[in-house]
Amino acid sequence: MIRLFSHFQSSVGKKMGLAMTGLGLVVFVVFHMLGNLQLFEGPHALNGYAAFLRDMPIMLWAVRIGLLSMAALHIGLALQLSMRNRRARPVEYTIHRYRQASIASRTMAISGMALLLFVGFHLLHLTAGVIDPGFADRRDPEGYRDVYGKVVHAFQNPFMVVLYLAGQLGLGLHLSHAIASSVQTMGFEHAALNRLLKAFGPVISLIVVLGNVAIILAVFLGIVR
Repeated sequence: MIRLFSHFQSSVGKKMGLAMTGLGLVVFVVFHMLGNLQLFEGPHALNGYAAFLRDMPIMLWAVRIGLLSMAALHIGLALQLSMRNRRARPVEYTIHRYRQASIASRTMAISGMALLLFVGFHLLHLTAGVIDPGFADRRDPEGYRDVYGKVVHAFQNPFMVVLYLAGQLGLGLHLSHAIASSVQTMGFEHAALNRLLKAFGPVISLIVVLGNVAIILAVFLGIVR
């Protein structure tokens, strides 16, 4: 146990922890997007799905606490590694020359902070109902909490549309590099599959972002009412 703890206190161990928690959050983001796509099936499908989750409070809260713990650990490890890197090189390079680094990799700190702010806003808005509480306890004709109506109401507002689209930009940039980097950190690397592994992150991030953007724009453009 002591050896295991010492390993996770090292830079390599922290990077491994960062990768594992990051991939765990990515799995949630993918399933969250897939669940929300039920908006296209109508109020019964989305509201029934939300009711199904709330009917299992123990599992729901276990998942919420697990996600919160993973997110806190992920942020904490990212900050520790960043500070450790700064201490290792207290004087900045005079000239920065990026040869292979992508925009996503160079903006990880910025996209991470933007994503954290966006997730906080999203939770207060559509999950907790603190922002725009008018639909917080509204029910549909079947007695389910009207999640469908809340989403449609939210994305009829141009300000919310712009805010959520900006959030998707931050999400896409962060996931694009984070997934590929996490897979590499965990040792899933092979000379014959390098191109495939490098494309894995951008492809997953593109799927997630397109799914979320489709929901936002479908409501805003009146395709979903």
